[in-house]
Amino acid sequence: AIAAALLLLATTGIALATLLYLQSGRAMLPVEQVDEVLYPEQGWGVGMASPDRQTFYYTSQGAGLRGMRYSWFVHLEMPWGRQRFADPAVLRRYGFLVDPQTDRNPDQLPVGFTRHFDRGLQENVLSVTCAACHTGQVNVTDAAGRTTAVRIDGGQADHAFTDASFGHFLPTMIAALATTATNPFKFNRFAHKVLGSQYPQGRAKLHRDLVSVLGTFTSIAVAERNLYPTEEGYGRTDALARIGNTVFGDNLNHVNLRVGNAPVSFPPVWNIWKFDWVQYNASVSQPMARNIGEALGVGAAYSLVNRYGGPLPPQERFRSTALVENLNTIEHTLQRLKPPAWPAAVMTPVDMVKADQGRQLFNQHCIGCHGPHVAPDALKLRDAPLKGPEDPQWIMKILCVDDIGTDPNAAVNFARSTVDITRTGMTAMDLRTVALRNMEANRGRQEQYLGTQIVSLQRSLARLPANAPDSARTRLQRSLAAAALEKESLATTIEQRLSTLDPKNLPVGLALSYLGTMIREKAYDDLGYSQAKRDSMDGFGTIDLPQVVAGYRPRPLAGIWATPPYLHNGSVPTIYDLLSPVSERPKSFKVGSREFDQVKVGLKQPTAGQWFTFETDLPGNHNTGHEFNSAYKPWTPGSAPQGGLIGPLLTPDQRLAIIEHLKVRDDDTEAVPASNEPASSCPAPGLTDKRKR
Repeated sequence: AIAAALLLLATTGIALATLLYLQSGRAMLPVEQVDEVLYPEQGWGVGMASPDRQTFYYTSQGAGLRGMRYSWFVHLEMPWGRQRFADPAVLRRYGFLVDPQTDRNPDQLPVGFTRHFDRGLQENVLSVTCAACHTGQVNVTDAAGRTTAVRIDGGQADHAFTDASFGHFLPTMIAALATTATNPFKFNRFAHKVLGSQYPQGRAKLHRDLVSVLGTFTSIAVAERNLYPTEEGYGRTDALARIGNTVFGDNLNHVNLRVGNAPVSFPPVWNIWKFDWVQYNASVSQPMARNIGEALGVGAAYSLVNRYGGPLPPQERFRSTALVENLNTIEHTLQRLKPPAWPAAVMTPVDMVKADQGRQLFNQHCIGCHGPHVAPDALKLRDAPLKGPEDPQWIMKILCVDDIGTDPNAAVNFARSTVDITRTGMTAMDLRTVALRNMEANRGRQEQYLGTQIVSLQRSLARLPANAPDSARTRLQRSLAAAALEKESLATTIEQRLSTLDPKNLPVGLALSYLGTMIREKAYDDLGYSQAKRDSMDGFGTIDLPQVVAGYRPRPLAGIWATPPYLHNGSVPTIYDLLSPVSERPKSFKVGSREFDQVKVGLKQPTAGQWFTFETDLPGNHNTGHEFNSAYKPWTPGSAPQGGLIGPLLTPDQRLAIIEHLKVRDDDTEAVPASNEPASSCPAPGLTDKRKR
């Protein structure tokens, strides 16, 4: 009785503290009133209820939230009082987008929250979809004070879903679970709503299940309490660190937990199906591999070990709740998504004369990195053989961290991180068997591609006039020799890479890839897919070949105006600031408000209210690099890194002209052919266990 009383007193104290903290204006965002929500045409039709939009918003990928039942989330009350935690008025203040009810969203949950049936639990669980983090919105207020919200499908979300700081979404939800479990009056109301006609028979079982899920959340919170020292805030998460920690730390061995001090913005996902490399650090090439990895990171269930921490029988390994057919549906829906057009109906019309000036500046200073660079047919056939004539393949340039100069933590942390997966029972030979399948498949394609290149170079040499400059002949001869040498060394390269695979010290990027491969193949086997079906599901026949590089991938920029703040870590509030010298960029600024700055293009700084402050002097938050300044020297092959200087100082008018061009940029019509220069190779830092940086 004393223990129960102390527990009730403690949870009541937590509830009261949460209430007072939220009422003080901290953690929860101020209310932003919106008079109208505009759903522009981005290839999915106009209006909230268009089928593609509803499919993207509410199709489950099989990612449950740590056993949280759907009905619990719908009926859970705030830690203090009777207001529902899932009340739209509450969740909007946590940065979530909440639309009116539809058939796909009968309980008016936020965009990206849905349900799927969990066969182990035998009931619906709360499921988080891709749309939760990849749907944005910007607000535009006119002279009369009327605010129009412009929905940005595939854009950047503005919530703090993973931020574990007191008062944020997850800590408040845990406090709500705790007070419901310990307060008999609150629990009784909760049980009536959840059980319905089964009340009171299932009341005791419901309480045990609630306590169990609360224990899961609490144990994870304790294990990860010091892992994310740089507060993520709104619109960001340390995605790669959290996925690795969830998969190999929480679900396998806590020795695999790594410090994550590299929060990144949720990236836009339009046109991403055209990219040859995805993720900020260009670590994943295959659409299904990316999607399964994302599903694992946000809650798809899987078992790597048995309940005692030992290995599972080989035939039972790697089953997951990730719904590959739903992931395929989402992927095909995204292939119809277009970048958002500048909404002239509610924003200042574009100055087309200035936009044309900006296009010339963009082609002079920006297109070399951002492109997009269209792959020739031979390269597209190698990388994505199922793409048709109307399906482009865009080659992403990779910039090493010393060259681009932006905050290095996201790339370097991932490149350095390793995990121990021996508890799964996987041996080095098992890893090599898994890796070899993809490597051999890629070897066949690469041999064919290089053979074509060699024949082409031989013909070019034969057609070269006798009076051609020696430099032209030498260049062709060197290219021919390099292609022949690469073709001859393909088998040796595979053997070398296989020999380095060690289950005790495996780079986390490779570990995620091999785990995803095995989960994917197990799902395909269970569904009885043919090889042709598997190739299609993987995404245009793309092979999953991960890479670990200490670099970043500059993306094409159509629609980028709608995704503030900028740089991979969201450290620059406007495009104008990004085109300015680092010394002119804000050292701190407010995030959380969706009010849009139409001149500088980006976040408009609020003049009142408690908003999250982004501090650029914190690890992972640096706003350096990608700089246009007077100290820049034109780059030539072999030049030393300039610490992030990428172009000359731009005048204010030039910056505004580039911005005007970005409002109307069309990557499909303004793409350029990919060059034949070798892909960038960034030396990875030593693959050692770096728990702190």
